[in-house]
Amino acid sequence: MVMAIFGASASQAQDVRRGASPRDLPRLGYERRPIRLGPTNVRIDLDLSALYDTNVYATLRNRTDDIVVYAQPKVQIDWQGANAQIHGEVYAQTRRFVDLTRENATSFGAATSTRLALSRAHNLSTELRYDRTIESRGDPEARASALQRPRKIDVLAGELNYGLRGSRIGLDLTGGVQKSNYLDPNEKDRDFAMFRGSARTIWRPAAPLALFVEAYVNRRNFRTAVDISGINRDATTYGLLAGVSREVTGRLTGRIGAGAFRFDPDDSQLDRYSGLAFSGDITWTPRPRTMMTAQFFRGDVATARIGATGRTDTRIAWTLQQEVRHNLLLIGRAGWTRTQYRGIGADRLSTASAGVEVEYLVNRRFSLFTGVDYGRRTSNDPFEEFSRARLQVGVRAGF
Repeated sequence: MVMAIFGASASQAQDVRRGASPRDLPRLGYERRPIRLGPTNVRIDLDLSALYDTNVYATLRNRTDDIVVYAQPKVQIDWQGANAQIHGEVYAQTRRFVDLTRENATSFGAATSTRLALSRAHNLSTELRYDRTIESRGDPEARASALQRPRKIDVLAGELNYGLRGSRIGLDLTGGVQKSNYLDPNEKDRDFAMFRGSARTIWRPAAPLALFVEAYVNRRNFRTAVDISGINRDATTYGLLAGVSREVTGRLTGRIGAGAFRFDPDDSQLDRYSGLAFSGDITWTPRPRTMMTAQFFRGDVATARIGATGRTDTRIAWTLQQEVRHNLLLIGRAGWTRTQYRGIGADRLSTASAGVEVEYLVNRRFSLFTGVDYGRRTSNDPFEEFSRARLQVGVRAGF
């Protein structure tokens, strides 16, 4: 639930560009000063907080509440040369419950990314990351009961992108792989590797607008030949999107595209399926100290749910970043997710959520924050429904 935001003084509005995130704008007396080692910047962050959760196990009845203490350290390193940029980070999050100690867990990870300008028109970027994640009790795919510890998942992912930028024509080629491994041996049928590739052609008839067409393919290979319900989950998904983007920094930036996808499973027991696809993100900056972001997605999602032959998700999210005063910052968010399963039962789940956080900057190193959020899931299966609220208070330190 922790939501970090940074803003800037309204008195400096005339000195900043529209389109810049409030967290990156100057703020006299509160500017972040990273550790500088030549061309390298190092940032060290630590969040300490306490959270009250009204429904830890995300259940409809017999709700159990508890207080959770979080510690979240993070180190980021950035290096910039004449034609290259490198970013690296390591992080961890440990949580400790006051009563439900079975829910205690630690997640951690590391990532590195590189961007290389081969020439004025050509660039190459790479990303590699590893994450040890903890499965959410509210995940519709979760199988672990309240008597079992939450599942640990190792996720390893890599991506390579080539970009061409001409005066009117552009091209993006992206390839990636992701491997997910559930550490509990009872969940090994959910382990899978996903290979993905996409090609996007961009045409700029008149600045700043651009039109694009993107074709993509995702291939999922599961670790076991069949899952616990006897189904081979290996499948290929193809898709085509067309849309518009605005690539020049200004009040309105982003892209949005719509099209169709085709789900093609290897198992003859599963039906092929075609559906509407869309993807995009739009950022609106009506004033230098205000930023709103909307994100959209609809497409095929991997599933190993018993009885399900496929899964389609629709997600919409909205975020507001606002500087209230020079040292008082606010972030609000709202989201809606619809999960549609195909197959036996054909469950439909809709989850709505909203939250707000306020952060008070004590000085350039420390801040205090508090936040609250609420989520509710409805379904055609009453046993899938739940609601819960969370309240959090904490302190942040940055060096």
